[in-house]
Amino acid sequence: MRIALALVLLLVAGAALADEQRGKQVFDHLCVYCHGPGVWGTNRLAKRYDKDHAQLESRTDLSPQAIRSIVRVGVGSMPPMRRTELSDADLDAVAAYLSRKSR
Repeated sequence: MRIALALVLLLVAGAALADEQRGKQVFDHLCVYCHGPGVWGTNRLAKRYDKDHAQLESRTDLSPQAIRSIVRVGVGSMPPMRRTELSDADLDAVAAYLSRKSR
């Protein structure tokens, strides 16, 4: 029984790690141009709010639900992203990656 439970836990942990790795790839492909360190969008927001909310990889207050909602609906100067631009699976992976520090 303990071995079966350990195997299940390893599978779940492995799936979560794979989601985070895929999320990093998608983030680097689509999001980093506005949300990476030192880019125009993050510098502009940092000056406006005295902190860098747009630099998402360093934040620790992001929940997967908030990330999904903001990406699909948009907020401020960020337009919404359609499923044809970012699949639900890739969005889930990005949400897992960005919310890893919030756990």
